[in-house]
Amino acid sequence: MIKPAPLFAALALLVALPALAAPMAGKPDKALLAAATAEAPALTATLERLVNIETGTGDAEGMAAMATLLETELKASGASVERVPATNGVAGDIIVARLSGRGKGRLMLLAHMDTVYQRGALARAPFRIADEADGKRAYGPGIADDKGGVAVILHALRLVRPRDYRSLTIVINTDEERGSTGSSAQITELARGQDAVLSFEPTIMPEMLLRATSGIAGVNITITGKASHAGAAPELGINALTEAAAIIARTTDLDQGPGKLRFNWTMLEQPRAVRNIVPEKVILGGDLRYTSAADFEAFKAEFARRTATPSIAGAQVTVSIEPGRPAFSATPAGDALIARAKAIYASLGHTLTVVPLSGGGTDAGYAALAGVPVIEAMGLPGFGYHSGAAEYVHLDAVPRRLYLAAEMIRQLGR
Repeated sequence: MIKPAPLFAALALLVALPALAAPMAGKPDKALLAAATAEAPALTATLERLVNIETGTGDAEGMAAMATLLETELKASGASVERVPATNGVAGDIIVARLSGRGKGRLMLLAHMDTVYQRGALARAPFRIADEADGKRAYGPGIADDKGGVAVILHALRLVRPRDYRSLTIVINTDEERGSTGSSAQITELARGQDAVLSFEPTIMPEMLLRATSGIAGVNITITGKASHAGAAPELGINALTEAAAIIARTTDLDQGPGKLRFNWTMLEQPRAVRNIVPEKVILGGDLRYTSAADFEAFKAEFARRTATPSIAGAQVTVSIEPGRPAFSATPAGDALIARAKAIYASLGHTLTVVPLSGGGTDAGYAALAGVPVIEAMGLPGFGYHSGAAEYVHLDAVPRRLYLAAEMIRQLGR
């Protein structure tokens, strides 16, 4: 885990950033709450429009259509909009919108337009609204992750005024679901100099904030052996599949369990597989989730030790560990953002739970690399992410989520 700063350092940081100091829960702003409540039906209509544009990561046509919709909506809010091409061959333009005001705080609002669903998912699971036992829900591919977050940003902008901020920078990228390889550098650079970053990934019910998210890496091993007839002369071969099994057996216990480092083998590829031939090549793929850079380095060292010597003479083992999205952990200033959000929710008579660590990874990690405080999970509460027909958001929560976003901007920006 990332060690917290000493107490005096945390206090010094809060003194330097008075806008981040958390207030006591009080009464809500009645006018803002009424405006957020009145805005909820429009947000629901926006959700339908967003869901009806299919934006699976890599879908260039869908990304172009979504970028045009977002550009139009953001310009209508008074923002200047730039479409920044994603890098590394990633499809779509990153939307970067800017608003200038008369307040003091410089804030960045972060979300993503891509989903895990490829074209055709909408036909199988079209947008719909249903009354359920726990209230009214809206269903659709990607509606929670993260089109709900995009919708909250668009409609929160209608509730704030130029006096509520010095600047707002809205960043909506196109490849979060595949690691943000085409937008990570831009996210970090755009976060530099901000007073805070609000990330609009979804939450669940009961609603929560994430204090930390996992770093992600891919573990890849290629085992090369020697082919031979499996029945007539197996002893003349070097069985790459058997060596792969041995590697799996001696590395599986590197997984440390919930709330800690997670490691699991998830893929096995055997090129030119034939039943009666001793396999000469096997490729293994594993998923690594870690909580800090120190944990990542310790894993790499231990993994290298356990795979250094093949169990079968003559087998060749090549290891590659490819880091992806970095781990994110709230700083003391980030904890102050969380406390502020909890106080705002308490003023509405609701509770926000804080999750110490999520096994998932988010773009909050890239924003935090800029050395600014970040708060995660400001989007809509829902469930069924990445599940096809079952993904939904709770519409009854929309007014308070809009209120939370707008009031956070006002308190941090004035």
